[in-house]
Amino acid sequence: MAKDFFSKEKKIYDPVHGFILFDEEREVIGSVPFQRLHYIHQLGIAYLVYPGATHSRFEHSLGTMELCSRIFHNICKTARPDVFHLVPRIGSLAYGYWRLVLRLAALCHDLGHLPFSHVAEKEVLGEEGHEHMTLKIIESSYLAPILRKIFATSPFTNEFSSRDFLQDVSKIAIGEKKWVILKKVPFTPWERVVAAVLTGDFFGGDRIDYLLRDAKSTGVAYGLFDYEQLIEMIRVLPTAGGKKEELALGINENGLESCEALLLARHFMHRRVYQYSSVKAYSFHLRRFIKKIYPLHTWEKIKDFLQLNDAVVICELHKAASDPCHIGYEDARRIVYRKDRFRALSIPSSVTDRDLKDIQQKIKAPQGEFDWELKKNPFSDESLSFPVSRSHLMVEQAKDCSELLCKVAGTTQSWIYVSSNYEVDVTSALENYKKL
Repeated sequence: MAKDFFSKEKKIYDPVHGFILFDEEREVIGSVPFQRLHYIHQLGIAYLVYPGATHSRFEHSLGTMELCSRIFHNICKTARPDVFHLVPRIGSLAYGYWRLVLRLAALCHDLGHLPFSHVAEKEVLGEEGHEHMTLKIIESSYLAPILRKIFATSPFTNEFSSRDFLQDVSKIAIGEKKWVILKKVPFTPWERVVAAVLTGDFFGGDRIDYLLRDAKSTGVAYGLFDYEQLIEMIRVLPTAGGKKEELALGINENGLESCEALLLARHFMHRRVYQYSSVKAYSFHLRRFIKKIYPLHTWEKIKDFLQLNDAVVICELHKAASDPCHIGYEDARRIVYRKDRFRALSIPSSVTDRDLKDIQQKIKAPQGEFDWELKKNPFSDESLSFPVSRSHLMVEQAKDCSELLCKVAGTTQSWIYVSSNYEVDVTSALENYKKL
């Protein structure tokens, strides 16, 4: 009897989602690039503040695959009449093909992360970010043969012989925004929907898993929300006011509260974990240390990149902390011995680079004792532009359906990092600035 391709024979127990089943994905999971994720902390160096935050990108990627599978199954099961002809039927070859692409993309989406995840990504990898490295790894000899073999032995080979399976996995793994930057090729409406299942702001399996997993590991209950209700309410919808062929991932109106809960969870997790001052301070020292050890780098040889993980950096940290001549000595000793670390002070978004240079000059702080990180808040009405399915197939924008979605503050802050020698002076200067 022929094997049911949709049945899974292997399983891994996950503390967040229970048993995660897999089969044809096992060679990707067992590959060198994926096994490396065991040694990449999901929350960077946050475990110095939250001792339970030792979970890895490995388990997060498995959890993301599981959630993406559930979301994809639901959106194909609940297709509305006006998009029915555009959404694969459950059990069809098209359903199986895109489900396989999505699951493999979910496994691969974090392969390009540096040690300690996002801590020094921009400084070391530049504007292209970890997605560029992810793409290089997928296309490398480590993964490309495995992915091609999976496709060649699947039931979809003949039906989808005209598609580039490796490219489909790559596109969904890194998302449309980065794909357009790197490859200059847009997504089709359906590819955009599948990518949103993985990377979408409100409905992406990536975001849902990391919020739940980070909350569970840190013990911060703010990150918990009714994600099962959210998944059950996700729909493929025509864009509000657009053509029916222009698809988007949206929500049934009965799921709006779960969207609001996700937004609140994200907001509070940023306040209590991701943007917590102590976490930011240690991350600053680690970022500066990694930047000195690995200046802007492209890693032409994937083998060299894959040998780099948290354990390698930790060994270098301990070596540097005991050697005053080491280029990273000052930051290493502050991390390893947890003494004399800088203070991280959040500042209003209205403070400019010129303002901070004036403050630095006024308090006469040396370059190495005073630094800052200015961020533009990416949160806007555009991020609330997902469609909502109302009664009688009417589609509206989420921002027109929920007041709460528009009122929750953005998640990105700007920061000053200053040594204790100048903390009082900087605090005083900031107070005077606020009074102006």
